[in-house]
Amino acid sequence: MAALSAACWSVSPSFAADTHLAMISFQPQVKGLGCLKPEALGMIKELTAKIGPIQITSTCGGRHARNSQHYRGNAIDFRPLATSPRNAAAVAKKIESVGGVGSYSNGLVHVDVGDREIAWYGHKRSRRLAYAGRGR
Repeated sequence: MAALSAACWSVSPSFAADTHLAMISFQPQVKGLGCLKPEALGMIKELTAKIGPIQITSTCGGRHARNSQHYRGNAIDFRPLATSPRNAAAVAKKIESVGGVGSYSNGLVHVDVGDREIAWYGHKRSRRLAYAGRGR
């Protein structure tokens, strides 16, 4: 795993001291977890507890869709390191705090803490089902 940047340690003392932070690595373009909201940090803790280590490929920076949850500090894209992307997405969908889950053909998974009613699940057909009233 890559060394953790200083920015990720500035999120909060309780998150920085948490052992789940040891299960997170970052691609070079990711500046850390400092831009994420507490709800997103909690989601990451729960996710890594269930699926193991992840490599975060995107947080708040970069190019995303208009009105993306990334820009609000509510989303990450990641590569699961101890399980398959399909299994990681399935586990994420079962986590109460997760609003949206999507998977990409390159092995990345998107998770956010946005509303489930407008969440997407990686495929156009599934997106229609998510909009059709799947609530919490």
